[in-house]
Amino acid sequence: MNLVAGEWVGTEKYGTMVDPLTGKPMMSYPDTQMHEIDPFVQSLLNTPKTGLHNPFKNKERYLMLGEVSRKLAEVMRDPEVFEFFVQCTMRSIPKSHGQTTGEISVTRAFFDNFSGDQVRFLCEAKQTPGDHTGQFATGYRFPFGAVGVITPFNFPLEIPVL
Repeated sequence: MNLVAGEWVGTEKYGTMVDPLTGKPMMSYPDTQMHEIDPFVQSLLNTPKTGLHNPFKNKERYLMLGEVSRKLAEVMRDPEVFEFFVQCTMRSIPKSHGQTTGEISVTRAFFDNFSGDQVRFLCEAKQTPGDHTGQFATGYRFPFGAVGVITPFNFPLEIPVL
C-alpha cells in the first residue's frame, strides 16, 4: 500500500517482487500509475512551509521520537529480530550476510545514539553572518516543507533511517 496524507491506500495495479534466492514470488508492491498521483501532489501542497516535524511547534513529538528510537534500538538487540532484518535486506539486495549485518548494526547504533534527549539536537542551528548589522542566515537540521526520500537500492534500511 501507499502512505499518503497519513493514510494507507491501495492502488489499481500491483507488481510482484521475485525472491532472488528462489526465483519465486516474494511479495507484491503498489505500482502506482501517473493518473493516481493527484492525492500525493495534494498532500505535498498541503504541507506547511514550516514542515510537519518542526520542533519549535511540536516539542512533544520529539520526546515521542526519542522514545521510539530507544525502543527500536532495544528490540534490534534481540538476535532473532536482528537476523530478521538481515534476512529481509539480503532478500531485496545483492549483499553478503557480513555486509548486511554491518548495515543493520550501523542502523541500530544510530537508534542507540538518537534515543532520549538526542532528538533535541535536531533543533540545533548554524548561523552565518550576513552583509549588514543584525543580518544572518540560519540553517536548521530538521526538514522544512514537504520531504521525500529516494534511496539507493544497496542501502534500503540504513540511508532512509539515518
